Amino acid sequence: MFCQIYSLTKNGMSIIKRKILSRFNFIFLALLLFVATTMVMFYENPERMLEGEWVEQGWYFEKVENNPSFKKQAIIHDEIKTAAIAHLPPLQDGLWHFERNGNDNYVAHHEDKRYNWFLKGRGHILELRKDDKLVESFVIHQLNRNELILYLNLDLQAKGIARIVLKKGGRVNYAEKI
Repeated sequence: MFCQIYSLTKNGMSIIKRKILSRFNFIFLALLLFVATTMVMFYENPERMLEGEWVEQGWYFEKVENNPSFKKQAIIHDEIKTAAIAHLPPLQDGLWHFERNGNDNYVAHHEDKRYNWFLKGRGHILELRKDDKLVESFVIHQLNRNELILYLNLDLQAKGIARIVLKKGGRVNYAEKI
């Protein structure tokens, strides 16, 4: 008789524990879903961070083939820079302006909307296209609210990697002023 009562209370306790555990799991999963949704909504998207006006701070040699004349200089001369981006008129004045209008991304240069930009891979490759043909691609080394560092493979006489440092500048969006 004592064994039957003990087993009954033991079974009763396990039912209570299961109910508490299932409620706890439900609350935990709901909280986890809420936190994940909030993080996704307010996470800084690389495309949003890239939008706006960027001013070139400089072009530097990051990696150069075994050529002693290029290893001594850290800054890329204007002739090499001009030759590297001769096919990209929107970037030649040292002002990089990335705009977004609905689903269209374009590089603004005197209202010329033929050059589009896209982030590829895991958001670490910036591609510039003209009429849906790849013109140039950059590897994004660092992107935050104030600084953008790009790597560009030079296939000119230097044959190496150029590091392009850009700082956020230009006009401020109206929403940022408020």
